[in-house]
Amino acid sequence: MVAPVGTAKQLEFQRWELVAYVHFGLATFDQSAAATAAEFAPSNVDVHQWVSALAAAGFRMVVLVAKHYDGFCLWPSAYTDFSVKASPWRGGRGDLVREFTDAARAAGMRVGLYLSPWDENFPSTSGDYEPYLRNQLTELLSNYGPVAEIKFPGNIAPANVDWAGVAQLAHQLQPETLVWMGPEIATSGADLRYVGNQTGVAPPTTSSIADVPNGGPSNVWYPVDTEVPDRSAGLWFWNADSSVIPLSQMQSIYFTSVGRNATLMFNIAPATSGLLDQQELDLLRQFGSWYRDLYRTNLLRGQPVAADTTWTTAGFEASQALDDDLCTTWAADGAATSARLEVTPRSPITFTVISIREPIESGERATAYHVEVRQNGIWNRAPVDVSGTTIAGTVIGQRQLWQLAPTTADAVALVIDGARGSPAIAEFAAY
Repeated sequence: MVAPVGTAKQLEFQRWELVAYVHFGLATFDQSAAATAAEFAPSNVDVHQWVSALAAAGFRMVVLVAKHYDGFCLWPSAYTDFSVKASPWRGGRGDLVREFTDAARAAGMRVGLYLSPWDENFPSTSGDYEPYLRNQLTELLSNYGPVAEIKFPGNIAPANVDWAGVAQLAHQLQPETLVWMGPEIATSGADLRYVGNQTGVAPPTTSSIADVPNGGPSNVWYPVDTEVPDRSAGLWFWNADSSVIPLSQMQSIYFTSVGRNATLMFNIAPATSGLLDQQELDLLRQFGSWYRDLYRTNLLRGQPVAADTTWTTAGFEASQALDDDLCTTWAADGAATSARLEVTPRSPITFTVISIREPIESGERATAYHVEVRQNGIWNRAPVDVSGTTIAGTVIGQRQLWQLAPTTADAVALVIDGARGSPAIAEFAAY
């Protein structure tokens, strides 16, 4: 093991790869400061439609924006009348958070909730605001659990709140809940972090190890999510004049997020009816089909493989990296900080994607790596991806993905040029 390492829940979150947001609320109808609870009047809310479409597309968790910065609550909070109980929906007796959490769990998905620290209805700068926020957090985590993640965005968040105390309260209420805080307020107790943009693009060097800001601990396991809306012009809430992004863009986002050691958090936006429109349903269906096909056939699985160094104890042979099983690992000798894994298929293979994964349960190890391809007996030591970038990097972590033009090879090698501790690979694959 190479410290630091993540908690079981952090690692589970990373292995899910695909997480969804749902932005639906008063802002779906009116985003002005004058919006009233009476305007929240969807005619046909069907949360089962939302979660079924996401589950079929491969998403493992879904986060509902329970309160956006307008302050409108999608549950009948005891601490404000600015909620669904003051709306005509369900005759004022509805509870969208309850409907959502029940439907998500029925679909086999984990649930998360988003609670905006910035509140335009209850002044965030008020001295009474922290108790108000804590009371609403207690309502959500006490009444709608288990909650896999609670999100507190940091934009325009009040500075006069003990955010470390808020994170501590969340963990007290639900010890296994992961706390995500925006960088403006993140501090001790934060478990997950923001990539820094809303385009679904993580830097190629994205690591799960980082310092928590604002006085938080240093050099700890602190994984990244990459957030992006599915609608044009960066809109998070449904708008009649917007359209969804094309499938090709969603595919590209998958590679620049999941393919760079981050979790993709992809937003969907139900329409004023309370249903996902046909564009969003079609996009999720198309993506789900593509995602299932992407990993259908690992062309390196079970092929002859050799490593220039192997851990002395049995069970860490080179073949363990080619078995499509993340519970098995090839590991280099304990004294090694570099290694070469060379696969020689029984016949030439043609592939367009390379996937590399470390056993993150034992830490993040690689600090430099590259891939080599042998064609007609000649090694190409610096092949490039579809953008012309050499297939080489620093961090591997949960997953690194490389897209290539169709490439036929009679051998493929993964070279670990540097590592913290002995190199270890859970999976090396070509598709």
